Amino acid sequence: MTKNTNFKEYVYPVIILSVIALVTTALLAVTNFITDPIIIANAEASATATRQELLPDADSFTKADLANEITSEDGKAEVKEVYTADNGSGTVATVVTKSFGGDLTMMVGMDADGAITGVSVTDHEDTPGVGTRDQDPEYLGQYKGMTALGSDNVKKETSQTESGEQFQYISGASVSGQAIHSGVQAALSAFADLKSNGGI
Repeated sequence: MTKNTNFKEYVYPVIILSVIALVTTALLAVTNFITDPIIIANAEASATATRQELLPDADSFTKADLANEITSEDGKAEVKEVYTADNGSGTVATVVTKSFGGDLTMMVGMDADGAITGVSVTDHEDTPGVGTRDQDPEYLGQYKGMTALGSDNVKKETSQTESGEQFQYISGASVSGQAIHSGVQAALSAFADLKSNGGI
């Protein structure tokens, strides 16, 4: 009776829990196997849509090979990939930069002459509010038309916007604003690198 009691009290629950764990693991693996390709396809479709939005004159895109690792002057932003328009209308660079809350991913569109056609933040970890005001289209739109930055420091940026006004950074959001500014600088450097190496 004692052995039977011990088996029911100690061994049997362990066997049951082990079986449950194995079944759960197998189900998660199957779910992951099924959903992973869908998630990847959706992410790529979203990225392509953003590229098209930033470079509307493009017909389709091809991923370009960068000859060098491209970072901003402060080292906080790194170009992860660049896609060129197949019809030669420009490029779109994806950059990961360090913001207040962590990594911030953004895309920068540039036409065939290297002028910025648009900037979009596609992922971030910043707290909504003041820290994300510089992700608004109105703020990011200030970069449109620029082929170079006047300063690598967003607070000292003196370039004029397309409307002829001086670039205005958002006070109180300088960390995230600097992150975006560094990302733009890195994207412009990627364009210059591709052009000098015949990639455009």
